[in-house]
Amino acid sequence: MNESRLEEDANRLRAQLSETENQLMMTELWRQSLEGDTDRMKLELGDKETENHLLSCRADDLTRRVHDLESKAHSLNTTVDRLNLALAKTEQQESAHKSQVR
Repeated sequence: MNESRLEEDANRLRAQLSETENQLMMTELWRQSLEGDTDRMKLELGDKETENHLLSCRADDLTRRVHDLESKAHSLNTTVDRLNLALAKTEQQESAHKSQVR
């Protein structure tokens, strides 16, 4: 009877060992899966950071271009205003000359 009990205990312990090994294997597979997920996320994060940097550089470049274009537009508006004043003055002088000729 003692041997029978020892055999039952041994079988129970073998079953527990087997169950524990299965749990360990599943836990190890889960850990490896999580490591893979972590590595993929790190790569994606690096890609996103690179993309954000490129977009930031592009936005800075576009902002500079807008400022340059606004400056050119202001300069052109100033030139147009001066030309309009010169045209108005010339038209007045022409009108005055026509009046003197008549």
